[in-house]
Amino acid sequence: MTITVKIDNPDLEERLIEFVKQQKQDLEEITIEALNNFIEMFHQKKKFDFKKKDPRKHSRIIKRDYNEKDVDEVALLHIEDSAKYVHDLRREKRV
Repeated sequence: MTITVKIDNPDLEERLIEFVKQQKQDLEEITIEALNNFIEMFHQKKKFDFKKKDPRKHSRIIKRDYNEKDVDEVALLHIEDSAKYVHDLRREKRV
């Protein structure tokens, strides 16, 4: 099998040539090794490891003073029973 790679990016081509010179290997050997590594990466199917943060430690309360102009924007933040509020609001609209 023959694989031909065309590189239209002069910067990438220059970096590849420098890399090949530093490795003191043939371009073919480096390409085969890179393809093997690339294929193995997909066979391993590694999951991302990340630490879960505790929301109690990493959250904060936003305190803001509101004036009469802001009341419409924040009215829903002070509703204790949102289901009842929406239910009552829909009844008002019907009447």
